[in-house]
Amino acid sequence: MKIVSVGERLKAAGLDAPQLNALQADDTLYTLIAHQPLGRIRITADSIGNADQAEAKRQADALLSLASKPGDQPDLLVCPEYSLPWDSLLEAVEQGHIPESGKLWVLGCESLLLGGLDLVRERLGDRAVVLDDDVFPFARTTQKYRNPLVYVFIAKVSGGYSERLVLLVQYKTAPSGDPNNTEASGMLQGVNVYAFGSLPAEVRLITLVCSDVFGFEKALIDQYYEGLLLLHIQLNNSPRHLLYKKYRQELFSAAGNTELLCLNWADKVVSFGDTGEHPWNNICGSAWYLLSTETNLSDEWIRENHKNGVYYTRHEPIRAHALQFHYRPRVFLFQATKVFHHAIPKPRSTRSGPHAVKTFLWEKDLGSWVEPNKPEEFPDDGFGEQLMGACTEEINLDDIRHLYQKGPVAVERALAITAGRFGVRPDWYIPSRIDSMQLCEHELVRRVTVTQDPAPEARHFRSARLATVRAIAELRSSSYAWPTPVEFLRQGFNLDWNLQYPNRNVVALDGTLATVVHAGLVGDLRELDLLDQQVRKTLAGPPREPDRVLTNEQHERFAHEHYATNAERYCILYAAAAGTKHFLSARSTSFTRPAGQPDVDIGTPSFNRLAANPQGAQG
Repeated sequence: MKIVSVGERLKAAGLDAPQLNALQADDTLYTLIAHQPLGRIRITADSIGNADQAEAKRQADALLSLASKPGDQPDLLVCPEYSLPWDSLLEAVEQGHIPESGKLWVLGCESLLLGGLDLVRERLGDRAVVLDDDVFPFARTTQKYRNPLVYVFIAKVSGGYSERLVLLVQYKTAPSGDPNNTEASGMLQGVNVYAFGSLPAEVRLITLVCSDVFGFEKALIDQYYEGLLLLHIQLNNSPRHLLYKKYRQELFSAAGNTELLCLNWADKVVSFGDTGEHPWNNICGSAWYLLSTETNLSDEWIRENHKNGVYYTRHEPIRAHALQFHYRPRVFLFQATKVFHHAIPKPRSTRSGPHAVKTFLWEKDLGSWVEPNKPEEFPDDGFGEQLMGACTEEINLDDIRHLYQKGPVAVERALAITAGRFGVRPDWYIPSRIDSMQLCEHELVRRVTVTQDPAPEARHFRSARLATVRAIAELRSSSYAWPTPVEFLRQGFNLDWNLQYPNRNVVALDGTLATVVHAGLVGDLRELDLLDQQVRKTLAGPPREPDRVLTNEQHERFAHEHYATNAERYCILYAAAAGTKHFLSARSTSFTRPAGQPDVDIGTPSFNRLAANPQGAQG
């Protein structure tokens, strides 16, 4: 792989580098349309493209029409690998449906037969300048086609005022692997990858086509990561594969001004070939990654993105925010802040990240992409169906359903408390710190309010979270003997979460707040003691300053007493064969013991209390 400056390539053709709106490093916003198409793929020895050519062309025609509306064009249009029919692009050019000056189309087009670009040049004539670099690293053998990425934009003629439409074609540089060696045998790979923009006044933009990432090695990453908007367009049945994730770790390890948009086809791709029909059973995996410390994590911002099928997660292994796209076919419209700002006063330089302002779905009868106007037409996160499956005649979770109406993040917080996954940090409830909203190294989406990830670990996590809620809700109708600290719950309660009381997840019918944790089945009962310490420290908060200087031993004793006496109205439940039990800690009585009794170590569990704790016994 060789990265080539677009400016240098255009200079050789007598053109100036374009001044693209999305790449100006100022505080204006830019707009981006991302197309996530339905996957019905035709794979043959000499081509890869859409299986249903007529329908694919209708959708692509409508997409380019949407993107070329005068005065309302997005600054960037991005389509994934192999998705856009060539006829749609050529007809759009012939009809004048093209990007305005300052706009850029990034189009993963269907495969192109060797020599096919000459036919494109012949057909378009003077309507466009069609450029490529017809070089390849190895000798031709069985290769019959190329995998083209087409940049479409307006450029000025050098030394003049006239403008030309440019189609700059970049070829995929590395074949993707599959059991049939499809691309390895059929695709002629390229060498050059183009880079738009120049520092410091412009953001840089590079697009990699699927397995191009194999050649985007650390030496290149170190050279280009700063001030980079990287687009990764794919037709990938395993976007979380280790080989496809490696570059993300290296890209974000430098903690620079970097953003990455991965755009794949929708999930459940079906391919057609000589051996018949093959369902891929794949996830989608489209996501927008960014590092900005000013990324808007407000509940309102996350809720608006969520409504339009863009779901917040935190990729903790690479310490980046990761906005996951809904898996089904959609067109997404974003407003976004620039990757970095140059020479902008700090009060104006707020890089809040991408905001999904609209989503579009395909209306077959109208032959156009339309905005949803009914609730069922918006992307479905699956939470409603999952919650319904958790309810029975005896277990009503309407309070969780009402909490979801406040916003999905409130549900994630309430369920984190219920599972004991909150505190000790006072800001544990910030979306980037909630455990269910964090991605592990395998990039599984475990959010309870986003059920699209089919991985067994993700499904198990969501099920376990709902199980704790069901177990607590079931006690409302069982005359459970709640312990003394929360005995007011016997009259009834609702599960809830409120920013004013971030460590509480239960509200009694009389308005009293409480914290109820359900640890589920516990093998080692000492884990309950550790959980009790965590809950106490979270609810009590840090100790106040002492009145006098204390020795280390006195300070430890002072802190122990604080946590033992200031953590109020909470209960830890766990499951046993005989039913639900509650954990009784020795700490709440350790400072009111009879004279002469030894101190109770805050780190030592009271095993006799654990063993003697009957169902519903009061503490």
